[in-house]
Amino acid sequence: MFGYVKPVNSELLVKEYEFYKATYCGVCRSMKALTGGLSNVLHSYDSVFLALVRMLFVKDEDIRATKARCIAHPVKKRGMLVRNEATDYTARAFGILTYYKLRDDLSDEKIGKRIITNLLCPIFSNAKNKAQLSNIAKLSEEKLGEITKLEKAKCESVDEPAKLFGELLGAIFAEGIEGDSGRVLYSIGFHLGKFIYAADAAEDYEKDRKSGSYNPYVIAYGGEALTDENKQTIKCALLLECRGIELAVNLLPFGRRAVIENIIKNIIYLGLPKRIEFLDSEKRRPDEEGIDNNEAS
Repeated sequence: MFGYVKPVNSELLVKEYEFYKATYCGVCRSMKALTGGLSNVLHSYDSVFLALVRMLFVKDEDIRATKARCIAHPVKKRGMLVRNEATDYTARAFGILTYYKLRDDLSDEKIGKRIITNLLCPIFSNAKNKAQLSNIAKLSEEKLGEITKLEKAKCESVDEPAKLFGELLGAIFAEGIEGDSGRVLYSIGFHLGKFIYAADAAEDYEKDRKSGSYNPYVIAYGGEALTDENKQTIKCALLLECRGIELAVNLLPFGRRAVIENIIKNIIYLGLPKRIEFLDSEKRRPDEEGIDNNEAS
């Protein structure tokens, strides 16, 4: 999910950070078991957020950790979650999402990246087939295909493609969960998807306006360099999506799972806002930082 969905590690307690890393390793183990031995080649920490949220609907006794070595860390044993329903689902969902994202990227990437993408596509095609989530596979193809059509048509609004990606992530978060809980999970995924698409477009603004690549913000702002006012407008819209995620997250059934709750809320309250700090002005006045001039001296 583009490297946006991460906590601020320095604000996690040691046990929280260890559980976060163990969840990452648990998803990796599930990938190897369910979607193929090489499907974890593009595994990222973004997947942990989905696994943590889905873990709130897993029985306490099924959330266990062990210590083991792996190919990436052969010397020292690392804490890893034993495979559970949440890590398995996350592995399947990310295998599918990665395949369709790679396939849609083929027409956009430069020749060097296209070669790499072509090499990876068969791996993730196999992962998609093994994932056995036909609803998610169908929806991923449909929504990402619609986004590609909008991008090729030079859609001027970031809202249209962002909404489609939000609908896809909403469905992925809520798959198999019924009732009010399903609606809460859909809302988390929906607002997160909109945030990710829009934040990614904002971060790529300068690169895209110079290369001529499609970017809805470049079209909206006429290809000019973003002013501080433009950046703050974009940032406010992104923070509204964060607010939507927060409202839904506060309805999750955390119970006594304080470690999972603290990691999730760290990601939402600290991690996502920090990830869009590139939209802040490069030079800020001391009074904007909340520092009195006399104290600063």
